[in-house]
Amino acid sequence: MDACFWTHDMTSRSKMRTTSSSSLATLPEFKIALLGCLGVGKSALTVKFITKRFINEYDPTLEDSYTKKDSVDNQVVLITLLDTVFQETRDIERYLDWSDGLMVVYSITSKQSFDEAKQLLHDVSELQKNNGESTEIPVALIGNKNEMERYRQVSKDEGTILATQYACSYHEVSAAGDFEDVEIVLHKMVREIKRETERHMPIKPLFISEDKLLLPPATTSGKERGDRSKSPTPKPPKVVQKKTVTSFKIFNKKGFKIF
Repeated sequence: MDACFWTHDMTSRSKMRTTSSSSLATLPEFKIALLGCLGVGKSALTVKFITKRFINEYDPTLEDSYTKKDSVDNQVVLITLLDTVFQETRDIERYLDWSDGLMVVYSITSKQSFDEAKQLLHDVSELQKNNGESTEIPVALIGNKNEMERYRQVSKDEGTILATQYACSYHEVSAAGDFEDVEIVLHKMVREIKRETERHMPIKPLFISEDKLLLPPATTSGKERGDRSKSPTPKPPKVVQKKTVTSFKIFNKKGFKIF
């Protein structure tokens, strides 16, 4: 599926790098900001998802966003990734206002980057609590560079515990590894955003018009039923009392219905 690339400086909005079809404007867009300290691989993860290529060198002073047309669960969508600059991630509220979801990235080979991710999760959590439930957005904790297992400084258990503490999803990936692993993580984030959006959608009241009320079927007479069936409806049998040993003969002249 074709990808569209954009530059985003968060102040002058967007500058298109390549032309795109006007039909893209009608597609649902999911904005995801990648936060984390310098060197954790935010840019590498972004470019991997957009181009399926791994590029190791980036300018750490540029804040860019990239948009890709993709298919998630058979729905065509636009996924916009914002590759943030570490020095500016202190202004978390700016990214909460812009994005639909956040990915807090650290390197499994750097305990310092993990501690920074922990602080970022704390800041995001506090801001969302103060802003109210209606402003909550999904957050994912991402441990990058899992291809460098021999240099690991942060265990999977530490990542799992931290993610559980802040009620966010947790994944370990490698920007230098398979594209499908990175794609799975981004698609999961899109699904989380969709679920959160649907959870806050107002419930529409259910109206039933009077002309659509279901009434019980009207009973039909024997004559009307006879129109549909040639055989007449049998009458209930009459019950006659037994004769008793008296000087009178008593008969029951009324019939009883037997149920």
